[in-house]
Amino acid sequence: MLSRFATMAEVTVSKIFPAGAGWQAASIVADAAGHQADSLAFAAYTGVGDGIAVMAGHTGYYAAKKAIVDPNINVGEQAGLGVWLGSAAVCSGALWQPLVNALQASEKLPFNAVMGATMVGCGGAFLTGLRVGRFVFPWMPGNDNANFATDAYLSMAIGGASGFFVGTDVAYLGGDGNFLRPVVGVEDFDSDLLGIVKAGSSTGLGFCAFQSVQNVTFAQGSAWLDP
Repeated sequence: MLSRFATMAEVTVSKIFPAGAGWQAASIVADAAGHQADSLAFAAYTGVGDGIAVMAGHTGYYAAKKAIVDPNINVGEQAGLGVWLGSAAVCSGALWQPLVNALQASEKLPFNAVMGATMVGCGGAFLTGLRVGRFVFPWMPGNDNANFATDAYLSMAIGGASGFFVGTDVAYLGGDGNFLRPVVGVEDFDSDLLGIVKAGSSTGLGFCAFQSVQNVTFAQGSAWLDP
């Protein structure tokens, strides 16, 4: 079980924090370019920013680990995994803002409902990206029942990350019900850098919360991060 938590920590540092931070940084760029949060361009900017951050974070982490800890790591192989994971992150990252916009449009859904629906929607988008990636990228093992299960379990945890990311939005309903606001809420007076750090922290917290449940409840060999 301890190995699961160690792997979870590696994934959080190398991919999950970068995902949220990359999305937030891309949103700042999109806003500066004049794209509103309800535009397709904004969704594209943030999705690509999310994906690039995941790809770069994964590849960079393992390149550093090879140089410092384990010279046997194949960086080329890890770069291929980074492209696969990053492409799936583009899917979930691009969906996040349009989905949240739709859920918040009536201003009748409570925060927890918006968060929960975002978990399901973005987790599903990430899973779709993983499955399409297995079909498109020749270096990835093809789709089968066994890796469908592991891809789905990973996507559940990614859904948790996406749901907690809703906590960065302090404007909806004036922040009513947003229990994450004191920790990761991005306030108007926050600097861009602090906003990026809070965004990465929100996805990291959500991922760890959902993945920890899998770590302690799944039988050995059934979790996506088991060897």
